Amino acid sequence: MLQAAAQAAGTDSYFASNVIPSNVQDDFQQAFTVAHCMAKSAIKARRADVPVGISIAIADERALPGGEARRDARRAAVYDHWLDVAREDDFIGVQNYEAFLHGPDGEVQLEGQLNGMGSVIDPGSLAGAVRYAHEVSGVPVLVTEHGIQIDDDSLRAQFIPQALAALEQQIAAGTPVLGYCHWTLMDNFEWIFGYRPKLGLLEVDRQTLERTPKPSAMAYARAVRQAQAKMAATS
Repeated sequence: MLQAAAQAAGTDSYFASNVIPSNVQDDFQQAFTVAHCMAKSAIKARRADVPVGISIAIADERALPGGEARRDARRAAVYDHWLDVAREDDFIGVQNYEAFLHGPDGEVQLEGQLNGMGSVIDPGSLAGAVRYAHEVSGVPVLVTEHGIQIDDDSLRAQFIPQALAALEQQIAAGTPVLGYCHWTLMDNFEWIFGYRPKLGLLEVDRQTLERTPKPSAMAYARAVRQAQAKMAATS
């Protein structure tokens, strides 16, 4: 795909930030780090009051007894550089969709129904990812993406309130969370996968562009109203 894109663009090489060959991962990480720091400096120079952070995709990495070293190696390789960078930011953005379980001999398959990404549907993964992100970065968390890729929307309708309840428990335990953004409002064009993945609260007719709320949209609305009621009661 990248070779075809390079040819179409008339260049020797072409990269997409979410499809990076392994041999240039370090170069991209260094370049993105410089870009983030320069962008933050430019924003703060103009508007010092504007919160600035970085957002990363982070799974809830768990370990069975004896699997801690493998879990920690995964965290160090994928997340910890950016969580360290975020120590100097105003918040860390967390995008969460999955949980993984590490045993002494490698990854262990979690039990349960699979989502469209091939991993187990796990409402508790968001709270675990948020907890770890804050523990390492030391800054508040903004949930910038969270959802479930699934064709059966009844599962999404169950998943959303369960995940938000677990997140609420994590907040009550002391993890500062600035906000939550669900991914996504409408079934969308999902990167290299096109229109096949279904993550939206609304179904979209690709011919007429008519948008129809799914049961999960109502479930999310109820969860938001309940959260607002609790905030009003404690304010």
